[in-house]
Amino acid sequence: MKEFSFLIGNCPGALAPVAEVLGKEHVNIDAVAGLTVLEEGVVSLVTDDPGKARKALEQQGIEFEEREVLAIDLPNHPGELFTILDRLHQDRINVLSCYSAVEKNQLMITVDRVEQTKEILRIP
Repeated sequence: MKEFSFLIGNCPGALAPVAEVLGKEHVNIDAVAGLTVLEEGVVSLVTDDPGKARKALEQQGIEFEEREVLAIDLPNHPGELFTILDRLHQDRINVLSCYSAVEKNQLMITVDRVEQTKEILRIP
């Protein structure tokens, strides 16, 4: 899975054209996170078709960073997020992004050491 992160304008409707072009290309958004940082909109999204998503973003002239994203199913219990984050902290793995997915109780993360994180969390 791939995460695409990019800056957009901080104004009404700024994200709509991105959602529109992905929809027209039949690309489903599996996870999305957005927030405002110092007057800029910052968006990270995961789609079901990274190739089409990459092409659509490029055609819109959007500069983006692309990272491998790990999807983790979490039980819906207090402390589950801490358990994962603490384990990664113990191995000095830096979490670059963290947000929930459309799927219930699914956590999306990007990290600075993907293969080690996969081993620790037993992700194939």
